[in-house]
Order: sequence, then C-alpha cells, then structure tokens
Amino acid sequence: MKLPRESLIWCVLIVCLTLLIFTYLTRSRLCEIRLKDGNREVAASLAYESNGK
Repeated sequence: MKLPRESLIWCVLIVCLTLLIFTYLTRSRLCEIRLKDGNREVAASLAYESNGK
C-alpha cells in the first residue's frame, strides 16, 4: 500500500518534531553536546549570529 504524498509529508514532519522535542527535553541546550569519560570532557557547541534581516 502506497501512502499519498501529503500523508508522507505529514509523517516526516511529525517524526522530525518528535525528535526535536525529545532532544529539547533531555538536554539543556539543542546546540551543545557534551561527552564525559572519566576525567575527560569534550564539549561541542554551535555558535550562530542573527542579523535580524
């Protein structure tokens, strides 16, 4: 059974929103990830600027 194109778009949108909400709830920031291993910690963050244009 093949899904209509509109239904497929809605399914993809719902999956993406669910992943974003889950990530937001489980992490304090969406643009930062921290990995801890014993005494070491590696942090990667996304820096961005908005011009307001």
